[in-house]
Amino acid sequence: MTFVRKKNKTFKWPVIVREPSETEAGVYDENEFIAIYKRLKVSEYQKAVEEKTEFEMLKMILVGWENMKEEDGQDIPYNNQNLKDMMEDAYWLKAVSNSYTAS
Repeated sequence: MTFVRKKNKTFKWPVIVREPSETEAGVYDENEFIAIYKRLKVSEYQKAVEEKTEFEMLKMILVGWENMKEEDGQDIPYNNQNLKDMMEDAYWLKAVSNSYTAS
């Protein structure tokens, strides 16, 4: 297949969040959502690592998501406040980081 350089550099990638089970000792529950990532230029990424906070860096990379729900089944819209709230969950944050790196 011919390589086509595209101006829109976003892509969707699955994120599997592994969290300790609430009911079974030593077992992880796995849940999945779809992250929409921006492909940063190498220079953008390096500058962000040096100068940006963790939130700013994540906001540069993660530009949306799909299949994120509250316990009551309501969608969690992608916005700054929900991103900040999700960043407080260490398991979620690790899963997003691992997913972006694996992509």
